[in-house]
Amino acid sequence: MFSQRERSLDNLLGETRELKERIKEVLPSYTTSLKELSSLPGEFERRFWASRVEALLQTVKADYENFRAKAQKVEFLGKFMTLGIDMVLKAGAMEPIAPPPPTQLGISVSPSGKIAPDWVDNPYREPEAIFVTYEEFVAIGQRLKDKLLRGTIVPSSEDEIPRLIYGEASA
Repeated sequence: MFSQRERSLDNLLGETRELKERIKEVLPSYTTSLKELSSLPGEFERRFWASRVEALLQTVKADYENFRAKAQKVEFLGKFMTLGIDMVLKAGAMEPIAPPPPTQLGISVSPSGKIAPDWVDNPYREPEAIFVTYEEFVAIGQRLKDKLLRGTIVPSSEDEIPRLIYGEASA
């Protein structure tokens, strides 16, 4: 005869075998979940840096729009003054002057990390600064953002992002 204690031991061995089978079924999905969980901090960091690039792009966009609005006002005043001068010249039977060409606007990216709206022929631009159109600047920012999301570039601080954009622009 088996005692109560021995029957429990037999049940325990059976339950242990069943538990081993269940573990074998669950183990692949469990290890996959652990791998995904372990990659979350790195993914979070990559997404954080990409969001910092996106915030910089939005700031530059706002600055560029304000700069463009001011440039349009200046161009309007220049055309108005040119029209006035032309009227005076025509009244004196002289040749009219040609209107000034439209100002080409863009973004100036300096090695020091300064990013600001600018115009093509700005004589006060920093010597090593790179001038790009706004569309090129957005494309450069997107390339940097993609590299950050892939993890090929990992900045150490937020101040490094403008210098990374300069590096992408000069490449």
